[in-house]
Amino acid sequence: MAFNSLRSNKLRSGLTLLSMAIGVFAIVGIAAAVGVLDNTVNEQLVTLGSNDFIVQKDPAVEMGDGRRRQSRPDITVRQGAEFKKRLGRAEKVSLFNQMPGKVVKFNDEATNPNITLYGSDELFTTFVGYTIEFGRELDPEEVRLGRDVVLIGADVAADLNFDEKDLGSTVLVDGHRYIVVGILASKGSVMGQSQDNLIVAPISSASKYFFSEWEASVNIIVRARSAELLEETMDEAIGTMRAIRRLQVTQENNFEVVSQAEVVETISGFTKYITFFGLFCGIIALLAAGVGIMNIMLVSVKERTKEIGVRKAIGAKKQDILTQFIIEAVTICQIGAWLGILTGVGVGFLLGLALGVSPAFPWSSILVSTGVCLLIGILFGAYPAWQAARLDPIDALRYE
Repeated sequence: MAFNSLRSNKLRSGLTLLSMAIGVFAIVGIAAAVGVLDNTVNEQLVTLGSNDFIVQKDPAVEMGDGRRRQSRPDITVRQGAEFKKRLGRAEKVSLFNQMPGKVVKFNDEATNPNITLYGSDELFTTFVGYTIEFGRELDPEEVRLGRDVVLIGADVAADLNFDEKDLGSTVLVDGHRYIVVGILASKGSVMGQSQDNLIVAPISSASKYFFSEWEASVNIIVRARSAELLEETMDEAIGTMRAIRRLQVTQENNFEVVSQAEVVETISGFTKYITFFGLFCGIIALLAAGVGIMNIMLVSVKERTKEIGVRKAIGAKKQDILTQFIIEAVTICQIGAWLGILTGVGVGFLLGLALGVSPAFPWSSILVSTGVCLLIGILFGAYPAWQAARLDPIDALRYE
């Protein structure tokens, strides 16, 4: 009977379902999008182990005009090398810097000016999660002596028609000659951006040609010997960097130490607010849709007054009429809810595919939406249902 009522007033029912679906979509769609964002971040951070942390110039998150970041001096290559030498508690320490917009040439082939050059050491692939497909890693001696050797990413190799037999050949990086010693295995794309459009050179060599010792800040990745020693290693790293930078006891740190857990916590804080905003907007939209449902149910009671009179005349009780109209209101709400859920999940799935990450299914938001719609159907359908149930059968039968 509920479905028959919907079919008999297609336009009115469709508009009501649409308003309900929009509210649910706001809840589920935003939750699905946030889930995809979280998956993206987690997949990006998976290469940074639970025992790893980064020492960098910039704050992990800074609100305002960025004065705090601008007032901090760069972490120079020499400071990074000194830090690496002094930090005894760590298992591994690696330096890196990145410079986008490079052009790589080989024979008659050239890339677009969108190659990112990483200046790093022999531990780059260990920390960042790349593997060597052909050739070898950078050698510690090459890093120490600043030799002009380079690893190239899979996209760069494809653009230059460079393969295994060409290892040992020379390429030009913005006009500077580098010998290719290895080709990195492909990592694919994240959020539509290729992870293979890169080259890796010793940081000592990159600093000669592409950034001044005093004009660029390097980042330092540190791996503690175990998760239990992470806090102690971070404390030692802070003390070591303060000593290298000659900070007084009363001066605050002019660098940042960031662990994976802190990055995840910071991003989760932002995404939580986005989810709450979507939930708030969705509930407001659902309440507005509930008012619309009450309105069409009141109209439906008026239109079906004679039908209600016939039912009462042949023995229907108040409870029967009340249940009938509440079920109709709940049915409308649940159909609208599942239309919104399917649309929201579909958008999240498509977003995940577009960004190349796992789609997210926000089960909690789906359950909340279903429950809220059920509650709205009962609450906003109760008054029209009560109006129908309390009709006098004789007056209802005489109603024109």
